[in-house]
Amino acid sequence: MTKRKLYWILLIPNVFLFILALVLLPEDKKNYSVFIILLFWIVYYSVIKITNIKDK
Repeated sequence: MTKRKLYWILLIPNVFLFILALVLLPEDKKNYSVFIILLFWIVYYSVIKITNIKDK
């Protein structure tokens, strides 16, 4: 799987979850929705690292 394809596969559900969190979380907790973006990047780079290790 290419990095570009992986990026889009992970990005689309992540954007949906981010918007959903912005809508559903109470006003004082909306700042926590930013952690969803951080989670996206952690998962993205972890999957890339794992696939690079498997390819070697």
